[in-house]
Amino acid sequence: MSKLQIWLYTIGAVVVAVLANSISAVWASKEDKFTSVWFLLMIIISPLVFMTFGLVTSKLGLSITSATIDSLLTVTTILVGLFVFHEWNNVSSYQYIGIFLTILGIVLMQFNKVS
Repeated sequence: MSKLQIWLYTIGAVVVAVLANSISAVWASKEDKFTSVWFLLMIIISPLVFMTFGLVTSKLGLSITSATIDSLLTVTTILVGLFVFHEWNNVSSYQYIGIFLTILGIVLMQFNKVS
């Protein structure tokens, strides 16, 4: 499998996980938590998070998949919080530095071990 295909799987897994995070955030803010459409959407999408993670893990192994997807998920969820939920005032300059270092870590993890 080519690097491009693996990255497409990875991006798909992150998109599904971010969607699940966003849906759960909206669901949690509702008064009628268990009778809203958000509850149904959360039940539907949650298993997809684990399935897409498993697909990427089968190609990269658990350690690299977990590090890559979890880091991308963290950064992407922060961006959703900033741009969709308008949480600009909730992030400090130290946290912005942490986001940058996380992105740098994702890039560095893509270099394979030389045998």
